[in-house]
Amino acid sequence: MDYLIPEELPFEFLKSINILNVERVPIEIGENSSKLDCYNNVKNYVKLFGGEIKFGWSFSQLGNIALKLNAHAVVELPDGSLKCVTPSEHDIVEINFSVDNSIASLIVNNRLPNRVFAMVADKVVEAFVKLENLDSKMRLEGNQFARAYIADQKYQLSNDLIKAFNIYQ
Repeated sequence: MDYLIPEELPFEFLKSINILNVERVPIEIGENSSKLDCYNNVKNYVKLFGGEIKFGWSFSQLGNIALKLNAHAVVELPDGSLKCVTPSEHDIVEINFSVDNSIASLIVNNRLPNRVFAMVADKVVEAFVKLENLDSKMRLEGNQFARAYIADQKYQLSNDLIKAFNIYQ
C-alpha cells in the first residue's frame, strides 16, 4: 500500500485540521531539479531566475484511512503566482498546495517534515499514524537505526492495516 495523490481532497477533514485554503499549483520542472528535493530545487531556481521560496503542504492519501501532509517548497513569482519546480513522483502536472509559512521553522538538517493524520477512528490506523509521524521525526534527525526499528513495527502492523484499509474503502 502506498500513499497516492488524492483525486479529490477531503476538504471537511482538512478543515478539521485547520487547513482552509488549498490551491492548484502547476509543475514546471526546473533545470537540474531532482525528485524529493523541493527545498534545494526551489533555492536553485530562485538563485538563477528570481522569485521567492514559499513553503506549504502538499497532500497524499492512504486510501480513506490516512492523510499525509508533505512539507513542500514552491517558487513564488514576482506576480504572486506559484509554481512547483520539482518533478513529481506520481506523473501529475499540478499539485494541491496549502501555504504555511511556519514550515521554515520545522526544517531540520535541510529536510522538510511530514505529518500524517488518521482519517478514521481505528486503533490499528492510529498506531500506524503514530509510527509514520515518529518516522518523519527520525528522518529529519538522520536516525537510521530508529527508522529501521519503526519500519519493522510498521511491518508487524501490515496485515491488520490492510484489513482496516479494505474496511474503509
